[in-house]
Amino acid sequence: MKARFSQPQQRVKTITSGEKIYIFLCLNETQGTETYPDMGDGQTQESYYEYDYNEIIGPADALPLEDIQAHPEEYLNYEYTENKTDVDSLIKRIEILEQENADMNRIFEGVVNSESGIL
Repeated sequence: MKARFSQPQQRVKTITSGEKIYIFLCLNETQGTETYPDMGDGQTQESYYEYDYNEIIGPADALPLEDIQAHPEEYLNYEYTENKTDVDSLIKRIEILEQENADMNRIFEGVVNSESGIL
């Protein structure tokens, strides 16, 4: 993605807020000017700085911050995605499976007891 700014930008800028980190990448700077009409008959010319741009947002302990700072060009298309196999989600899945197993055992016992005439 391209982004334009009115001032030069750092190649890698980070902002930490709570447990999250926001990383802004601005690479391959090009400078230009743009002319546009004023409210009257005049025209205004403004300079800009255009960059290949990316924003990366995620937990501070999950992003490879040192590598991003050392090699930002490798992260221009990077998008953080939460690891779906984290411990909390595995524990929840185990609890659901245990409950389903208990339900199946009750059903099985009911079927066995009803077939033998014990209910």
